[in-house]
Amino acid sequence: MLSDELFSNRIIALLDVINANGLGLWELTNETMELDKITAKMAGHTDAETLPFRKFLEQIHEEDRQEIKMAVEEMQKVPGRSSNAECRILNRKDGNYRWIRIMGKSYLNHGKKIILGTSQLIEGKALDLLNAAINDITKELSRKDELNQCIYEVTEMLLNADEVFFGTAFQNSLEIIAHAVGLVRVYVYKNHIVDGILCCTEIHEWTEDMNPTLGEDYTKDIPLHCWTGLEESLNEGKLYNRLFKDAPHSIQEMISQGVGAILFSPIFLKDMLWGFVGFERAEAELFNTDEESVLSSAGLLLANSLIRHDLNKNLIQAVDKINTTTIKAEVLEKFAYTDSLTGLFNRRHLMEMTQKALEKARESGTACFAMIMDLDFFKKVNDNYGHLAGDEVLKNTALVIKNALRASDLLGRYGGEEFVVVISDTEKANVLNLAERIRESIANSPCIYNCIKIPCTVSIGVASIFDDCTVESLIDRADKGLYMAKNSGRNRVVLFTD
Repeated sequence: MLSDELFSNRIIALLDVINANGLGLWELTNETMELDKITAKMAGHTDAETLPFRKFLEQIHEEDRQEIKMAVEEMQKVPGRSSNAECRILNRKDGNYRWIRIMGKSYLNHGKKIILGTSQLIEGKALDLLNAAINDITKELSRKDELNQCIYEVTEMLLNADEVFFGTAFQNSLEIIAHAVGLVRVYVYKNHIVDGILCCTEIHEWTEDMNPTLGEDYTKDIPLHCWTGLEESLNEGKLYNRLFKDAPHSIQEMISQGVGAILFSPIFLKDMLWGFVGFERAEAELFNTDEESVLSSAGLLLANSLIRHDLNKNLIQAVDKINTTTIKAEVLEKFAYTDSLTGLFNRRHLMEMTQKALEKARESGTACFAMIMDLDFFKKVNDNYGHLAGDEVLKNTALVIKNALRASDLLGRYGGEEFVVVISDTEKANVLNLAERIRESIANSPCIYNCIKIPCTVSIGVASIFDDCTVESLIDRADKGLYMAKNSGRNRVVLFTD
């Protein structure tokens, strides 16, 4: 039999071995836990501590708590029962959970039930979990880098594309986006008005394995309101992210088989919905947040490049007239007061010049007249020959009127197919004769467009200055004369009188 001293020494040696191997000690008696320094440190306590078992249990992760509780209850029921379990314990100091292994065995000591046990940090398991988390984060960051690289490449390509190779650069940009996100089709629809209805038409498309739809009749002049819910969503600036099976039937009809999910990104120009970019993929999975972000950015890049390209095309003629290094003030001034189609005064500048003519007439006591003329049945010209032909008719009419006037007479495009002439320093009879000459010249000078003669006539209303006359009231009287000319058969001159 061992002496008490030798037994005590062996117990002390055993405890040293336990502590040297990173094991902590604990004891549970009457629902009270006694933790040594090592176990207390695992739980984030500063020193060995005694605390209620329920408090200790609260620091165990909620997913592991029931397992630890049941193991303790089994050991308390049956003396000599042992148990071990792995769980996560909250470190109160840093707020992080650590994996530990708890081992225990129950005893009877003078009729009292006690549980003695050890605890150990599971460094390997914690490291595995950490490595797994790092790998997941690394994959996510790598994916984000790929998407960001896609945006960088598209930005560089579109910014460096000149007008000649813009189409090729734009098509390559669609392909880069499609491969980066894993898409089967990318396309752009542009909005326009048809008979007062907002419609859209496909203008660009990329697809690799699917039948292209660009240029097909069913992708042209589509009333946007026919696509249930799409117009409202885009007007609110929202991405339209849907599984194909959940999209309205009207949208499903426009999309080929083999598509699992769609995303539409709106394009705005000065708060107006210019159009949208469409993205399709085969997998039936909604686009995630990262994909939404990159496709939204890609949509903005594509939209800005398209709008810039359109503006450049419209400004080529103007740019040719402007010095490459300095903007000529006289050119800008001309744009401010002339009508871009006919080259005549625009309405605003005509009204300003007419105001000056009225003031001069009042000061000198001379006469001043205004005539307003409107092309007869001009809508039929656009309907029968097209809007380009209508533009040629307007330019031809402006030239005929201008050739009939003196240098001092004022001529401007009042709006649409209406023209206004203001004449000073002459008699009423001369004004009416001039109006008749203009009417006859227009009737005898059909516009030639694409080797086709387009005849047209004009109705003219004339009015003269009166007491307290303003520019608006003078033109209003002339307009009443025009109304009378229209009602009495058109292609005629009518002088308005009180």
